[in-house]
Amino acid sequence: MKSKLVLSLFMAGALFTSCNDDDENTPTTPTLNIPTGYISVDFDANVTAENTVINELSAVTTAVNDAESNAQSVTVDPIAYPTTLSAVTLPNYRTLVTEWLVQLVNSANSADGFQNPGFDNMPAMGQEGGLLGSRLLDEYGLELEQMIEKGSFGAALYNHALTVINGDLTDSVAIDKLVEIHGADITFNPSETTAAATYSRRRSNLTEQTGFFFDIKANLITAKAAIEAGNSFDAVRDEALADYLRNWEMSNFATVIYYCNATKDQLSAAFDLPDGPDKDAALGNAMHAYAEGVAFAHGFKGLPNKMITDAEIDSILGNFLAVEGQNPGSHRFLNEVSLFSNLDAVIADLKNIYGFTDAEVTSFYVNNNP
Repeated sequence: MKSKLVLSLFMAGALFTSCNDDDENTPTTPTLNIPTGYISVDFDANVTAENTVINELSAVTTAVNDAESNAQSVTVDPIAYPTTLSAVTLPNYRTLVTEWLVQLVNSANSADGFQNPGFDNMPAMGQEGGLLGSRLLDEYGLELEQMIEKGSFGAALYNHALTVINGDLTDSVAIDKLVEIHGADITFNPSETTAAATYSRRRSNLTEQTGFFFDIKANLITAKAAIEAGNSFDAVRDEALADYLRNWEMSNFATVIYYCNATKDQLSAAFDLPDGPDKDAALGNAMHAYAEGVAFAHGFKGLPNKMITDAEIDSILGNFLAVEGQNPGSHRFLNEVSLFSNLDAVIADLKNIYGFTDAEVTSFYVNNNP
């Protein structure tokens, strides 16, 4: 019995030692420490190229705004397409912007205001467009200012973000660039946004700090931490950057939903007004909202690495009567209430493409500002 007891104790000791050895040899999974805020020591120095793009977009937007303000009163000079902004823009959209800048100046220098061709008519030959209220429209009723600015959020800014993500991701400086090109800064202060970040903020709940803007903040904080922690976290980095792009894209098309609804509301209100300056102003503002929806959608056409397809964007532009390569039928929205169903179709299509809930769609109808 004694020998059996000694043997049993020996075997138990051996088993215990073996278990300890296995535990010691089991690799431990590294833990990624993610800070609560965005940290960058040399942010401004790291984002000079992106800051140039943002500033050039702001400058050309100011120039087209000034053209609108001076339309039909002061001769408007040609507007240059800034070099760096042009360079980061998708080639096809760059060509369109170049043409739109010329057309916008022609509209501003037109002797007449915008001439609504009326139901079932097209603009008369020789029309250049002009002011409807305070909004400068081309002869077809499209506000080219929005096509130049808001379309560039996708065709230029998002396109540049893709270039950064497809480049060197071993240095967290890349993430600083992604913060800046979206239109935020290291504070992610909702009151200090520009460009696309203004609209991801508007589609977010500022009280509860939820939604696209705050998700993008979390995505970039995570991606930066993953890079700085080493290549063990490359998968975490890549997932965070994919989420950053998706949240940017979804906020862009949630904004299209906002402008579809705003266009219907503003046109309905304008149609109830008596003819005169107030009605013209209201109609012009409605066409401004309409053009924003067209521009936000069109700017993503041709971009790789997105959820929505170009065919789906073409369908949306078709419902807007603003198919690329064709003269737009934007003026028809001023004359045909039945076209509200086109805007409803855009909302329904985007809801299905992105899986937005009814409650989310309704929330997109509100601009959330600080």
